Amino acid sequence: MKKINLLFLLFTFFVNFLGFAQDEAAVEKEILELHKPTKKVHDSIVKLQKEVYSKIAIEKDSILKNQLNLRLDELENAKDQNDIEELKLDFVFAENHPNSYHALQLIRLHVSRFIGMNFYDTFVEVFENFTPEIRNSEKGQEMSEKLKYFKQSKVGSPAPYFNLKDIDNKDISLADFKNKQYVLIDFWASWCAPCREELPYIRELYKNYKSLGFEIISITKDEKSDAWKKAIEKDKIESWKHISILENNSSIDKDYFVSGIPHKVLIDKNGIIIGKWKGGGENNKHDLQKLLKSIFEAE
Repeated sequence: MKKINLLFLLFTFFVNFLGFAQDEAAVEKEILELHKPTKKVHDSIVKLQKEVYSKIAIEKDSILKNQLNLRLDELENAKDQNDIEELKLDFVFAENHPNSYHALQLIRLHVSRFIGMNFYDTFVEVFENFTPEIRNSEKGQEMSEKLKYFKQSKVGSPAPYFNLKDIDNKDISLADFKNKQYVLIDFWASWCAPCREELPYIRELYKNYKSLGFEIISITKDEKSDAWKKAIEKDKIESWKHISILENNSSIDKDYFVSGIPHKVLIDKNGIIIGKWKGGGENNKHDLQKLLKSIFEAE
């Protein structure tokens, strides 16, 4: 009798598992269909970007080359907007599939990306809508941890505290700047081409606003100290403060939810995050400059 009961339990488990696997396969197929329109737009934009890159490579006229670079920014903006539209579709899809691991993975992939930066509340709402089984799974727990770091590093939150050694082995604490200066934290690395391309622009910001109460802390993800220090000297950025994550054995990049570089965070005199920019590009430069101008013209 016990043997029959055991066989029945195994059969029931197998049937349930098979049904679940079939459901997940169906969900995966639905996701592919859901993404077809945005994928088509994405692929067309990437094709146009490649064409523009090819023209830039052979263009000699500086004015025309600048126009082509502006066109690249336009295309990148269009790609970001398309990705945001896809994210909104994914939010709705995940809410309609609260018992699906695929649906969890769908939004989990977006949470660290640039396009998800302004959707913290929606991520939380969608995540809490998942069943306890999904939320308590390994991937669910990973998502929960990501949301914790997302929350503490988003615009409007108190900036995560740190006390680290700089390139000259001097202590640098976030508290040093309280009620004194605005602080721009720039996460970068010597091997990051977009990071280094922005350095002349950042030098100009520092020159314009340092005397008005503006400080920069560049935090490198370099794993080679020599490369880091040579880049600082070569790019002439010794004027502001520099910290190595590796040399401090620090998790500051995790605390500030940095998934890629360049990544910038602007902190006001009260220690509150008032700006955050993931990635490079002219739009991010313009937004940062506009914010700094409004701050220091108002004071």
